[in-house]
Amino acid sequence: MDNVNVSEEKPSVSLIFQSLCQFYSNVEPSGLLNLPFTLNKEFDFQPTLAVLETFLTVAAKEFAIAIKSGGDIPEQSQHLIKLLCSLQISLFSWIEQQFDSQSGDADQKELIQEMLLKYVKMVVKKSNDSIQILLDNVKDELPTAKFAIMMSSNKLLEVVLDKTYLSSSVRQMVLLLSHLVHKLSNNYRLSLLNYLMTLTQSMRDLSPHLPDQFFKLDSNYWMSVASDDVVLRTWDIESPHSYENNQQATQVFSCPGATSFVVDFDNKCETEKRYDYLLFTDSRGNKMQFDQKVGTDKWPKNVTFRGSHRLTFLFHSDGSNVEWGYKFKVTAKGFADVQLSALFDLHLAACKLLGKLSAAVLDRQHLMPNEMDFNAVDKDKMAIDLKSDLWSTLLKGGHMESHMLKKSKLNQFLLEMISGDSQLGQQLLKSCADHYVGSNLKKPDLDITILTVFSAFVWHCEPLRESVIQFVESNGSSELDDGIHSAYSYAESMRLYIVDQRQKQKIADEKDNNVNNANDIGEVVKEKAEFLLQISALEKSYFKNKPSRRSSKNIVSVKSSTQHKKTPADTERQFSASGISEKFPEFKFVTEFIKESKWTKSSVIKVLDDRRKQARNTTEVYEFCIKFVDMSTDDSSIFEVIIVLFLQELLGQQSCQCQHYLDWLEGCGIQLENNLRQAYCGIIKRLLEGIQHLQDSRNLNKSVKTAQEMIQATFIHLLGVNWQSFDLDFLLEANIPNLLIQTAKGSVAMRSEILSDITEVEELKEYDQYMTWLNEHKNDVSFSDWYNQIKSTSKFKEKEKAVQMFIAKFCDLLEVDIWCDGCGKSLPGRRYRCLQCTDMDLCATCYAGGVMPQCHLDDHHLIYLMYKCDECNAFITGRRVHCCICDDFDLCFGCFKKEHFPPGHLDSHSTKIFPLMKFQNTQKSDSSLQSYIHQHVWLLFASFTLQMAGTMPSVPTEHTEDNFVAKAGKLHQQCIDQLMFCLQDIPSVDQDVLEETEKSFAKQKEEEFSLHSQERIMGLLGAMIPKENTCSSLSGSIHSFSSEKFLTRLFDIARGETGHESNTQHLAMGLVAKLLHLSSVPTQVVDNAVCQSANIQSPVSCQPQLDGEITINFLFLFGAMCLERSGIDWASSMVSILQDLSSSAIWSPVIEKYISKQINHLGQNDNLTSVFTLFVVSGFPEVMSIGKQVRYSYENSEPRHGVVLNHFPDKYQTFLLDAKSRRRRTVRDEYIDCIMTEVSILNEEHVTKFTSVIKDTVAKIQQGSSITVEETWILSLCLKALHKFLNKAEACDISDEIFGFVQQLSYLAGLGTEFSKQWMLKDLEVLSLMLYTQDKENVEKKFKSPSTKQEELLGHDPKQGLDNAAKICLQTLHDDLNIPLSVVRVMYDMNNKDTSELLATVRDNLADNSNFIPSEEIKKMAKKWEKPLVAAAEVIADKGMDFGIQMVIMPDTTKRLTTYDWEALPEEEDVNMSQKLIKMPDNDVVHELLLQQRAKSSKLLRKELDSQGKSGSRDYLNKVNLAISVLWARHVLMALLSDWPRERFEITHTILGCKESGVIPCILDLLNRTECQDMFTKAVKNVIRSCYHTDLQSMVSTSCYFMEENHFSTVIIDSEHPYSDNANNSDTIQIEGAAYLSIKFDDRCVTEEGCDELVISSSSDLQQDRHAFSGPTKRLWKSFDIPGDTLYYKFTSDCSSTDWGYRFTVIAGKVGRFDTGYLILNELLSADVDMVYRNIDMCKLWSCLVYVACKQISRQRLKTLQLLLRVMHTQSRNLQRKDSSSLDIDLSLLKPLWQLYRNLSKDSADFSSVAPPIVRALTELFMVAENLADEYCIVTEYLAKLQSEEEIRHTAFQGIVNVAAVSASIGLTNQAYNAVIGLMKK
Repeated sequence: MDNVNVSEEKPSVSLIFQSLCQFYSNVEPSGLLNLPFTLNKEFDFQPTLAVLETFLTVAAKEFAIAIKSGGDIPEQSQHLIKLLCSLQISLFSWIEQQFDSQSGDADQKELIQEMLLKYVKMVVKKSNDSIQILLDNVKDELPTAKFAIMMSSNKLLEVVLDKTYLSSSVRQMVLLLSHLVHKLSNNYRLSLLNYLMTLTQSMRDLSPHLPDQFFKLDSNYWMSVASDDVVLRTWDIESPHSYENNQQATQVFSCPGATSFVVDFDNKCETEKRYDYLLFTDSRGNKMQFDQKVGTDKWPKNVTFRGSHRLTFLFHSDGSNVEWGYKFKVTAKGFADVQLSALFDLHLAACKLLGKLSAAVLDRQHLMPNEMDFNAVDKDKMAIDLKSDLWSTLLKGGHMESHMLKKSKLNQFLLEMISGDSQLGQQLLKSCADHYVGSNLKKPDLDITILTVFSAFVWHCEPLRESVIQFVESNGSSELDDGIHSAYSYAESMRLYIVDQRQKQKIADEKDNNVNNANDIGEVVKEKAEFLLQISALEKSYFKNKPSRRSSKNIVSVKSSTQHKKTPADTERQFSASGISEKFPEFKFVTEFIKESKWTKSSVIKVLDDRRKQARNTTEVYEFCIKFVDMSTDDSSIFEVIIVLFLQELLGQQSCQCQHYLDWLEGCGIQLENNLRQAYCGIIKRLLEGIQHLQDSRNLNKSVKTAQEMIQATFIHLLGVNWQSFDLDFLLEANIPNLLIQTAKGSVAMRSEILSDITEVEELKEYDQYMTWLNEHKNDVSFSDWYNQIKSTSKFKEKEKAVQMFIAKFCDLLEVDIWCDGCGKSLPGRRYRCLQCTDMDLCATCYAGGVMPQCHLDDHHLIYLMYKCDECNAFITGRRVHCCICDDFDLCFGCFKKEHFPPGHLDSHSTKIFPLMKFQNTQKSDSSLQSYIHQHVWLLFASFTLQMAGTMPSVPTEHTEDNFVAKAGKLHQQCIDQLMFCLQDIPSVDQDVLEETEKSFAKQKEEEFSLHSQERIMGLLGAMIPKENTCSSLSGSIHSFSSEKFLTRLFDIARGETGHESNTQHLAMGLVAKLLHLSSVPTQVVDNAVCQSANIQSPVSCQPQLDGEITINFLFLFGAMCLERSGIDWASSMVSILQDLSSSAIWSPVIEKYISKQINHLGQNDNLTSVFTLFVVSGFPEVMSIGKQVRYSYENSEPRHGVVLNHFPDKYQTFLLDAKSRRRRTVRDEYIDCIMTEVSILNEEHVTKFTSVIKDTVAKIQQGSSITVEETWILSLCLKALHKFLNKAEACDISDEIFGFVQQLSYLAGLGTEFSKQWMLKDLEVLSLMLYTQDKENVEKKFKSPSTKQEELLGHDPKQGLDNAAKICLQTLHDDLNIPLSVVRVMYDMNNKDTSELLATVRDNLADNSNFIPSEEIKKMAKKWEKPLVAAAEVIADKGMDFGIQMVIMPDTTKRLTTYDWEALPEEEDVNMSQKLIKMPDNDVVHELLLQQRAKSSKLLRKELDSQGKSGSRDYLNKVNLAISVLWARHVLMALLSDWPRERFEITHTILGCKESGVIPCILDLLNRTECQDMFTKAVKNVIRSCYHTDLQSMVSTSCYFMEENHFSTVIIDSEHPYSDNANNSDTIQIEGAAYLSIKFDDRCVTEEGCDELVISSSSDLQQDRHAFSGPTKRLWKSFDIPGDTLYYKFTSDCSSTDWGYRFTVIAGKVGRFDTGYLILNELLSADVDMVYRNIDMCKLWSCLVYVACKQISRQRLKTLQLLLRVMHTQSRNLQRKDSSSLDIDLSLLKPLWQLYRNLSKDSADFSSVAPPIVRALTELFMVAENLADEYCIVTEYLAKLQSEEEIRHTAFQGIVNVAAVSASIGLTNQAYNAVIGLMKK
């Protein structure tokens, strides 16, 4: 083997060598290397390398001979190659084994790495030599004949590929070396980088001469490579049949290069439902679980997992049932392998290895703290804190070498001062001692230590360094800075700290018997201070505003570790030095380093050395990357395969990513930091040059395009760091803002427009199907039920796509939330939808970025869901019909063809039909890099922009002139300029298509980016605006926002003149509002911007009196224009903006002036501006518009602030964004309150004007004059503003003029709204806003008034228009003869409306038959008076209309008061279940009532909007506005009455506009319908106390009449006892007019628990107000109240056991006239006794109340009994006040109630339970009555009158019998005895 390497070996030697190679190629050859099994220090690896070098040399010779001989290689050479490869494998296997076994021996690892490095160097040298030989022959202009023949015959490929060591052993070495990269040290990795670089350089030089073997990316070879998926590998998996219990089988399917896995299941597969399942998980974490049986929806026949090279399978079974099991086949698919030449393959492998080595060097995992170790309790208890801020501040300069320290004169001076060798140093110390005023603790052994600490303070504080240097240079003549004296004092404070620590250490040593402790705290402090003098000092800027890596929690923990028990000296010292650390933060860092015991000199030096080494290595790697890119490029193009592979490995192989390139390298030294910065920025610049070299990427082939995306992604990744202040120079040089935004524009996905090919017939057929589904849903209970029902059909799979499109079109009507399939955000409005995918929607951002959700492909067509049909309210997904006459009016093609037009649009209007446009990708790509680039680069730009905006406020004010601020401000300005430039690129909607095609491709991309990025750009601008409290120190930073150009652009966008979307316009106006709040934005600049945007005259010509007046005028006019557009969201936003500005000190005077001007002109020229101004003053309706700020409560938490994203009025839910956490939540409306800013500028002058306007308008109404919509609108808003003023003002502050127009208020309040009582005021206001239109004359709509509609649906009342006598006659015939009222009314009309003739006709018809049978003619005529079968609630939602004051026709009570033949109605059986005496609706019930009112009002609003269209007729709008005025008039009237000044005015029926005093309760009843009950109670009290006493009797009579009304029947629902199996009983109970229903259960209720259930709800789907009952427990069957007049119940039972069943009673309750009467009488009886007796007929009142108590039941009876008790208490008090002993009331009238009491007492004789409330109430009533009778001495008469004659006879007879029995027993004869004996004889 020695002789074979000589130049001319003998043939025999060659022959023997070949024989050896052949022999060892077939056996284990590792013995030739002589490698020991266990490595020791004496091992010499030179012989091993010599053996390998021999084989390499021979192989290289063979290669050279083959090249020269024209490719003739003897067969024996293959044995050499095989042997060399075997030896190489043995070597690398041995090396890896030694690495694993010698993990702790550094010397042996070093030996192994040295051996490996020399071998690689040897291989690379031989390879380079061989490649050079090949290159020389290729480049030779006159090659040898054999070589020329070999080249021409393409034999070179065969030689290099199969028969040389380059294609085998060298390639093998590269692959083997890649497996050892992570085991090597960084210095050897760097050496390998340099060696392997030469190999890649050699092949790079060779590649241009062999283009057939080294393919460039633009080569046609890549295009010929198959791109279709091919089968790479398959697996067949099968379980036992049947499988076993308790199995947990797992398997991993991995196939490098695979892009998808296809799993095909056998048809027999089956597992136990839910408990046994198959679980597949791909590499992205997506999971799919299968159970039950194959072929169902839950377990399809085959499943495809895409985008993954790894798939994990898990089978789990429990311990119970088993089934057949599973059997499936897994097929891995991917791209076919690319056939490459051996040299090219070697080149690529070497480049990947270089990337992997570079990534390993860059990895800083070894420098980061191990969290697991830090959490250990004892192991690393003293470990140094690697996250401390000291690394980036105090220690940042790094450890200085001794020769560098000697060069520093200041450092040497400080050392001499410490040692006492410097006279100037002693002078400095004397000066400091003279200024020191603290206590001096004499410890001579600490003097040197304190001086060292003092020197450390001076060394690390730049101002102190400059002062000392000046002192030294002036030879002590210059004055020392005060900071020097502060540093000396701060150092002296360490003296007491050292003494304290010594004492503690001494105590601890004595406790541990540690006598010889050498660690003196003084020496430790001195050593640390001396070490700090060896650390390079930094400038002051490094110590201020440094970003902290640790959290605040960690900072606190570190500080707490250094705390000790405070002494008085500590407190004094800290107090004296409290301001020093703030002025010199360096002192704090030095002190922390010295005091913290973990910061030892040795540990810090070790960390600094490691970081210094890592910084050098990192710099070298980045420089190597630049060299590699330069070496690999050709013609300035970096899009090469080798560069792509290198960068992939460089980024993909790093185990951790740092936020900055200097992370964990602090302390390496300033020079190393600068070098590293230059290297990092250098690689970014180099990649940028290559990317910018390629301008247009449209004509690139697929391979180059993919390489471009990959390198671009790498470039963006390198830019994605947390840039620091010292990086600003590079950021400015690279123009980063422009670079990022241009990259975002360039990565926009471009799509072509295609006309839809759907025919009219197909579109109409689709429309009919959608309408059918929509009607089915309307008739169903909910969308989920409808969807589940249609999903259960057999043909659902065939029509699933159509169903999903139907849901997408009608999502608003169906109340379905739509989410973006790209980013997951909510899509409340416009979006893009795929026509091929089953259900795929994208937001504008994801659409622009080319996001490709799973299963969505490039060739799919997307449509833009932008327009809605004004008839069916669905998104238009076909032809769009646009009306040229109506404003903003579109119809879908189906509604147009079916002639389904909303009100306002006529068939005669001219229309234009627009075809459906579809969008398809023009740039097809198989990767998702483009989408990643677009999304990532925008996030980088947004992050960078916010960082620049946030950097400036963090700079102290004293440094604002620094260059840093100027650079940051310049970058900040560049970001804003880029954003504003994007907003200017919005393409016009009316732009010609041909013109658009002539644009450059780059321009098209810019416009596409700008079009789809409007909202996020505006959002980013909003986030950049500084807060008010930071603007004072940042006057220069907000120059961009306060510039006239910027503000003008925002005004242009907000006005809608630039083609931006509506949401963008909203956001622009929001930005304007935010900027106007800043005091740094001059009002004059804003005025100029408004003038320039709206083409208004200049401020000079306008001559405004106040700055900002032009702006305020514009905002009010713009708000009025929003009302004209019927834009309720816009108008609401403008009102909020102006209300917020009114609280600003700058804008408040201007707004107050404008509002006062508009109020003063009310009634003169009322227009929309006046209306809008009043909205600002009085407040806008609470509309949950998008962007509205709200305050909400979530899950019983504290109130939070949020922003509305979407509102679902029918669900009473709002989708909002939490302002703090940024989390999205869906919250019910009752937990949400709008944040309203009130304008508090109203004064008496304004109120007077409001009063005048109200009077004038009401006068017009009284006279019947015509009034405009604006007048009624202003009337309602004036009333609203007046109500707002009254609620804030005190009664004494209200002028007499306001109380003077109460009569007009009463008239207006009593008119009635002529709308349903269920309308809420705010919904009527919204209706008025949404129906308003400016076209006053030309709008003619077919309008059907609600009253007409009510007549048609509810029918006419048979008693309508009749007098009382006729009504009584009709009702009597109906009750007694069971004749329908409709028939009686027809017969009454036929008999000349004469009751006597009617009775004669009925009597004649009853002559022969006891039953009255009407004729067919009468039946036909009676239909007019019959109620239809249509449920009125479905149409009007409430039977009652608000017709204002309901006048009272008092009944004739003469007969009733003289006969007293009353009977008390019996109580319902189950009423007794309640235990409360008077059970009023509690808070929950009232809350539910309010919710139901909201629901009904919302439903009415929706129906009206559907029926009226976008705008209503002027008459109808007048009616709506007048109804709003009526309701506000009631609120104002109630506010006046509740704060009525009794000492100034008396309340009379004349003031209230009533003809008589008996009507006053009618007005109060009207006010009782409002929502504020507390204010109503207060108003009633004031009316009682402030009215004329002579009016009280009339009010009492009316109130009693009120209480006689509203008697409701009860309903008892009873099941079978016991109930039957498989029961399914359901029904609806409705008691018309009830406000709520009370449900009472029988004590015996019981069902089979958990199986048989009774459900009661207020909705037909049994979900709202749901109450479920099941089981035997009585406490579960509790009584409850349910809101509304209707309930639904359902009872279901299974087929097992049954029980007694259920029985419940439904009792109606109502807040109506009864309660009004009760409140009036209750308040009256609570007043002064004298007033009551002087003005009220107590006898009449008593009889009326007793009559009410007899005729009412339930709660009404209990309330009446309470009033009876009050009357008797007044009688008792009256007895004490007067001499008369006569009683004013007749207690005998209680007789019917006494009978009721006796009956109820018998039924409740069980003394084991609490008596029912009615029994308890009656008991109290008769006890008080008996006491009262006793007081008036009429007990006997009272008790006698309570009894009947029969009862008296029976009682007397029983008494006589008792006396006779006693007489007989004692032998006494008397009359009783004789009478009984005589009776017995008879």
